[in-house]
Amino acid sequence: MSTPAAPNGKGFEVVVGPDGALTVPAEELARHGVRAGAHLRLVQDRQPHAPRRSACGTLAAVIDAEELDAFEVALDNSKAERIAAAERRWA
Repeated sequence: MSTPAAPNGKGFEVVVGPDGALTVPAEELARHGVRAGAHLRLVQDRQPHAPRRSACGTLAAVIDAEELDAFEVALDNSKAERIAAAERRWA
């Protein structure tokens, strides 16, 4: 396992295997001055989040224009029915 030196020079990086095991060869530890019996502290490196992308247009290829038009008509009809019902209730 190759563990390159950390950019800040205060440690070294190791990779956790797919099974969750962390293995570092003794030679690699010795190269960094770590001796047998030494206590090490692992600190999780926080990676910066990827910038958020706009969701605008995400579903453009999923819904065709005819379905969208039918949906808009249904919304308009529903809105008109609710307005008429409210006017009857308050008249």
